[in-house]
Amino acid sequence: MTRSSEAGSAIVVGAGLMGRWHAHAVERAGGSIAAIVDADLSRAQRLARQHASAQAFARLDDALGALDASVVHICTPSASHGDLAASALEARRHVLVEKPFARTLAETDALLDAARKADRLAAPVHQFPFQRGVLEAREHVKSTGPLRHLELTICSAGADAHPSERDTIAAEIVPHLLSLVAAFSPRRITEGDWHRLRPTSGEWIITATIGELGVTGRISMRGRPPVNELRLIAEGGTMVVDLFHGFATTDRAGAGRSAKVLRPLRASARQAAAATLGLARRALRSEPAYPGLRELISRFHRAVRTGAPSPITPDEIRDIMQVWLRVTA
Repeated sequence: MTRSSEAGSAIVVGAGLMGRWHAHAVERAGGSIAAIVDADLSRAQRLARQHASAQAFARLDDALGALDASVVHICTPSASHGDLAASALEARRHVLVEKPFARTLAETDALLDAARKADRLAAPVHQFPFQRGVLEAREHVKSTGPLRHLELTICSAGADAHPSERDTIAAEIVPHLLSLVAAFSPRRITEGDWHRLRPTSGEWIITATIGELGVTGRISMRGRPPVNELRLIAEGGTMVVDLFHGFATTDRAGAGRSAKVLRPLRASARQAAAATLGLARRALRSEPAYPGLRELISRFHRAVRTGAPSPITPDEIRDIMQVWLRVTA
């Protein structure tokens, strides 16, 4: 059976926060939810009731045996990703897996090899490179001269309820940094000289040089207010992407005195205009959270339907996993 003949419906594994948003994004992208799977069957049933024709299961194997859905979305705790993805691929289903993709490089290679042998797609959910603001920034970089520095700052409240897990949560944020570096670096991220500082639990500083590109990532579980911002410093201008909201602004002002004096006013005006337009676009698209997720899911499902390559390539997946394991060791 060809890939294109089976596309259209999805099984979402995990009825928590990300499972809910994956199911929402699948339907907004034109797909349908065949089943919700969760070890807590009552939770699966509650989410299934929100999606027409969706069934609820406590085990993925039962859903795979009962349904012909083409894509399995894995939105469970990271320790379970590899086993669930392997089961889905063995049943010849495509898999989209929340980050991190797997636990080890060997597990990553095994999943990618299983996907290749089954002629199925397997990819992690690295949605930031698919945000509108990041896509716009990638176009701007083409006209702003060489990119000299990439900075990502994330202050997250994700560990507030689990303070003992600050480092675990920080580690699971790192793939966001690596996927963005991979999107902008002219060289593979595995060629970089990567380092990590950890002033205290949940507070990470990651640096790298990749050729002539400098990289800095700051991840804080305690810094406030919550921030998710990408700054791209190029010779011809600086781009700032608000990753919470998915919009970008560009500053090409010169180095003269008047430009320096007016820069704060111009920057504020640009940000207000871009934020207003970005929020309006998201409202029209009914995209209240996780900008970029629907675009990635849409491209993944389109690749399943048409037989096109995955929007995230196996080489990129392996590179990100290799650097992630190095940085988080």
